[in-house]
Amino acid sequence: MNATPRLSEDKVKQCVDPRLKSEYPPKGVAKLAAVAALCVQYEAEFRPNMSIVVKALSPLLQQKPAVPAASEPAPATEN
Repeated sequence: MNATPRLSEDKVKQCVDPRLKSEYPPKGVAKLAAVAALCVQYEAEFRPNMSIVVKALSPLLQQKPAVPAASEPAPATEN
């Protein structure tokens, strides 16, 4: 599947792995898609250099998931 057409539309959720089940920050995905769309511009002069990409994506590392991931249950103990 080619993701480029979806990056230019407001359908980036279709590109997210369904196993994540909404356990990701939607605004972060939108920002990632916007940066990705810039990176795949046909003309190289319109693509950002890597320092700009890193600067744009670094704040996404601080974002928390929209829904906390379920933790694994504690192992059963015998009494």
